[in-house]
Amino acid sequence: MSDNPLNPSLPPAQDAATLAALKRRTVILLALVAPAVALTVLLVVTQSRATRVADLADKAIPTLLINADHTWTSTSMTFSDAELDVLETRDYVYRSYTDGKGPPVDLCVIFSEDNRKGTHPPDVCLEASGARIVSRQDRPVVVSGTPLTMRDVVVITPSNQYMLFSYIYMCGGTFTPSYYQQQVQIVWNGLTRQNASGALIRYSTPMANSSDAPRARARLDELLTVSFPHIRDDLVLPR
Repeated sequence: MSDNPLNPSLPPAQDAATLAALKRRTVILLALVAPAVALTVLLVVTQSRATRVADLADKAIPTLLINADHTWTSTSMTFSDAELDVLETRDYVYRSYTDGKGPPVDLCVIFSEDNRKGTHPPDVCLEASGARIVSRQDRPVVVSGTPLTMRDVVVITPSNQYMLFSYIYMCGGTFTPSYYQQQVQIVWNGLTRQNASGALIRYSTPMANSSDAPRARARLDELLTVSFPHIRDDLVLPR
């Protein structure tokens, strides 16, 4: 007859080993579950906050951009209510810039203070609209002393127009061409109480044909050079 009060069928030594094993499993389970719970709570809290209705992005980037050679003027464009519902933010700037020396360059900046869903991968949105992606590549540039890696995407629209898109993501004060890296950075910044605001910064211009990418890229970079410093320095949350 066993004198083990927890399990009469087991000797005391075996029962102690069982308790130790259960304690180890509990610790391991808590170590795995706790971070997941914390992350889930953070995402629920940040994405359940009211939709931001502001014009921070619009104020950050001037409608008139001037450099040493010429002046860029712009006309504003808008997203539909359905598109804004998907983005879950109304803080954006969408303009078409021209300097009278070539095709227009569109600039779209979608900003969100506290919602990761405010920035979507442009590649997915382009394909969903019926465009066919011909090529994509990452390329390094330096703008006003800031090294950037832009992601270039060449597409053919449903109307058979070649277009060049060049974009980058912002999270706080960091920039990346990777949507997933930006999402991870937003979560990390939120957990560590840093600036977790995010933005998609996208430039686009038409191409004359399939071999027109170098000219179109140079055209995009002209607007990037004069507009990015405003995005970097002025698209920040008020203290």
